[in-house]
Amino acid sequence: MYTEERKSNLLKEFLLKLILIIIFVLLLIWLVPKPNFDSYLDALNPLKSQIFNSNIQEMKNAAITYYTSERLPQNVGDKKTLTLQQMYDMKLLVPFVDKNGDSCDVTASYVTIEKQETEYLMKVNLKCGEEENYILVHLGCYAYCTTDICEKKEEEPVKPVTPPKKTPVPTQRPTTVPTYVPKPTTIPCPTCTPCPSCKPTTPPPTDKPTTPPPTDKPTTPPPTPTPTPTPPPTQKPNTKYEYSKTESAYCANWSSWTTKMLAKGQSITPINTINRVVEDLGIKRVQVGTITAKYQTVYVKTNVQEQVGTYNYKVCKNYSYVVSGGNNGTIYQVSGDWKYSGQTYTGQNPPADTPTSRWIPVGVDWENCTGDCVNHPTTLYRQQVRSGTAYSSPLQVTATCTDIETRSLPVYVNRIKTTATKVQVQPEQKLYGDVHFYREKTCTSVVAQKTYKQCSTYNDRNLLNNGYGYTGKYCK
Repeated sequence: MYTEERKSNLLKEFLLKLILIIIFVLLLIWLVPKPNFDSYLDALNPLKSQIFNSNIQEMKNAAITYYTSERLPQNVGDKKTLTLQQMYDMKLLVPFVDKNGDSCDVTASYVTIEKQETEYLMKVNLKCGEEENYILVHLGCYAYCTTDICEKKEEEPVKPVTPPKKTPVPTQRPTTVPTYVPKPTTIPCPTCTPCPSCKPTTPPPTDKPTTPPPTDKPTTPPPTPTPTPTPPPTQKPNTKYEYSKTESAYCANWSSWTTKMLAKGQSITPINTINRVVEDLGIKRVQVGTITAKYQTVYVKTNVQEQVGTYNYKVCKNYSYVVSGGNNGTIYQVSGDWKYSGQTYTGQNPPADTPTSRWIPVGVDWENCTGDCVNHPTTLYRQQVRSGTAYSSPLQVTATCTDIETRSLPVYVNRIKTTATKVQVQPEQKLYGDVHFYREKTCTSVVAQKTYKQCSTYNDRNLLNNGYGYTGKYCK
């Protein structure tokens, strides 16, 4: 009785503890907040975007490194495309994955580069799963480039220039004629440091020239006024002054550009005169020659049957026979065409041919040859067979036929035939070199310098604004 009561107490204690544990777990679940998975995914979005942007930047940098001067499109409007798979094959990139750990589309992801008037426009397109986007990059050869082309930087804003203070104009009329000083028509270009490995900024002959073509109307250079003597010291009333304007000589018609290359060690000095213009096109990588393909003669041995005579015998009509092994050999009644049996042999000496079996060479195994591969190549043969019945003696044949006729059969023996074959051991190769090019054009029609003179009153603003100046003389 004591034992049963003890067991009942232990069971009650166990159930009580179990109920307390369950209540504690339920309170813990109710008090502890649930994790916000949406906020966790939102926090991962910037990381996913960073992975996509990093992948597309890697494609951009690899493409800029790949497109050297000889790989760039040559003419305006030309475009070249490089897929992500090609970049993998050429080891420009190591395979990367997207935000989900999957590989990106190697055909829908690509880089295109198009030649424009003054620069190149590159489009880098990346497609990973359902996400696809692209960036546009402006490329060219700028002063800060360290390679053939580089990405265009944002231009720095131009600082405003404070205009100089104007000197007050005296109200009293001068008593002497002022000397005309022309204003400069051009602003000198600041000295730029070219990039060390860039191509010259002058376009090649195939591109559009930067100077106007010969067919365009020549541009008349601005007049170059000549120094004028001091005008008369006093101003006479009702007196006209002499004005003059000199137009410099210029070229009215240019010849076509002629592109030439410099010999090794020579240099070229750019020239820009009224009679001749010479522009340095820089060094370009071009084809300078070709290495001829090389061939080597190899000797292939084959087993052939050669006719050594004829054998006359009597046979039944409408059957065909051949003799093997000379005049005392076995007669074979053969039928059907030659067919491949599926058997092959690789070596230098194939099995001997028979009237019902022959071995045909089909190729040379260059990788498994032993010793001299040229004179003793390892040859691959295939077997051809046809149906035939052997007769041990011609008498057995003639004894069974009533309609017999005499026929002549060729007699063959097996011999080894050596054939000389030319095999290409080195393909044709193109040779490239660095060549220094320049181009020049000459003037075919020069307009000579002209001087115009006019008389007018003192301080004629119309003449002065049109480039005229005082000569220091009065008009009669």
